[in-house]
Amino acid sequence: MKLEYARSLLEHGLAELANARRHLDYSFQQVAGLPDALEPATEKQLESAEAFTGRFARSVDLLVNKVLRALDRVELKPEGTLLDVVNRAEKRGLVEHAEELREMKDVRNMIAREADELMAIFTTMVSKLRKSGV
Repeated sequence: MKLEYARSLLEHGLAELANARRHLDYSFQQVAGLPDALEPATEKQLESAEAFTGRFARSVDLLVNKVLRALDRVELKPEGTLLDVVNRAEKRGLVEHAEELREMKDVRNMIAREADELMAIFTTMVSKLRKSGV
């Protein structure tokens, strides 16, 4: 892959990620005041929670599958596994611990597999975000 094309992919991925992050931040503001358990939530609150989880999953996909992989291409690194990608992100100082990205990917996978279990997913996500100080 030509370096110019790899750089173009990285720039495009970064722009998409920035846009997704804005949407995710907006969604987080909508759900930040909701209780961890969504049983008494209104339809509007459930819709906001679902938008938040979907936007989180999209942001993680963009970060890992587009941006970090494009960065590897620019730096001429071999494609490798997800573990390779997140370990290189840690080595670059993009995350303090590769485990953070693995946890984000695990939550993303939970969202994709268990969309009908929105309440459990929401509780897990909000709890982790509150602990991280977001």
